[in-house]
Amino acid sequence: MQITITESAERWQEARLSRFTASEIHKLMGSSRNGNSLSKTAETFVYEKAAEILTGQKKQIFGQALDWGIEHESHAFSKFSRITFEEFTYYGGETYVFIPYGDFSGYSPDGLSKDAILEIKCPYNSAIHLKNFEIYDADSLKEIHPEYFWQMQLGMITANLEKGYFVSYDPRMPIGKDIHVAEIELHLVKEEIDEKLEAASELLRKVIEL
Repeated sequence: MQITITESAERWQEARLSRFTASEIHKLMGSSRNGNSLSKTAETFVYEKAAEILTGQKKQIFGQALDWGIEHESHAFSKFSRITFEEFTYYGGETYVFIPYGDFSGYSPDGLSKDAILEIKCPYNSAIHLKNFEIYDADSLKEIHPEYFWQMQLGMITANLEKGYFVSYDPRMPIGKDIHVAEIELHLVKEEIDEKLEAASELLRKVIEL
């Protein structure tokens, strides 16, 4: 496993620019209605990635929900650290980390231990946080948040680990309801992910070379 710790957000963004990152990998995983390897949603995502590479400009996402998550993530990690027996390294705030996976993908964890990855979510909508209490394993994560399921599966594969922790945190909630931790196991999806990445990479190369 090769971990790249960058000195700035700009270098972190540069490392991610040409790759189908774990946070967006769900866009590739849908089934195609016409029998092709990639769905229409996946193809659109590939063209968006090609545009990012050719222009050097990644689409920026702003908003209250994103700001809320960034503001409270470190607090969520501190609380998580007090209720787990595993020693995690936190990657957030001023520390940016990216783990490459092949030539066209990779993963940025919120935290890592020697045995597990960590994904922290701080929903702006408190109702979503309460719904997250129904997540207790990989299957329930996939049912409620398929985007996070695929993110964590690729994360575990990339980090060569077999489990991860999904954390939902809302400081507005009373004690006992402010944090939920679910242990997520690795599923046998590596071949499926690799097939989608291969097809997406092939299309990406074709589009860029046009």
